Amino acid sequence: MCLILAGAAWTDVSEGKIWNWWLIAGSVAGIWCRGEVFLQAALVVMIFAFLLFRMGMMGAGDGKLMAVIAGYLGMDGGLEAIFTGMLIGAFWSLCCLGHGKGLKTRLIYLSVYFMQMFRTGRTKKYCKDRVKEFQNTIPMAPCMAAGTYLYLIISGAAAMKI
Repeated sequence: MCLILAGAAWTDVSEGKIWNWWLIAGSVAGIWCRGEVFLQAALVVMIFAFLLFRMGMMGAGDGKLMAVIAGYLGMDGGLEAIFTGMLIGAFWSLCCLGHGKGLKTRLIYLSVYFMQMFRTGRTKKYCKDRVKEFQNTIPMAPCMAAGTYLYLIISGAAAMKI
């Protein structure tokens, strides 16, 4: 899993996407190692990630990578690793947006998006109308990899009672 995460992070940073063959290799290895447990956890995370993808809030490869993480680590550990990765991504985003008025602009767009969604009762792509303004997004795969590595280190240390 660590090799798959490193490869996915590398391609996300260098090419702006996660190659499907990384995800397929991770899924095949996960099914081989964990069997039905892998499939159950991956499917639950995939459904949630698909909803975020359909709303335009993350890429398809990011959701598939999260499903692979949850499949390997199980539902509890997978969600902890994914949440840790999202915290790392949020921190990275805040650091990038801290310059100028980027943070204020993005928060206004997000609040308008949610107000329109609640008012109309329909969802639409989050950044469909503002594609040029959302070009500078951070790659999520390195954040997910870092979050998973951090989770593995902390849970391994806790298991050894250091």
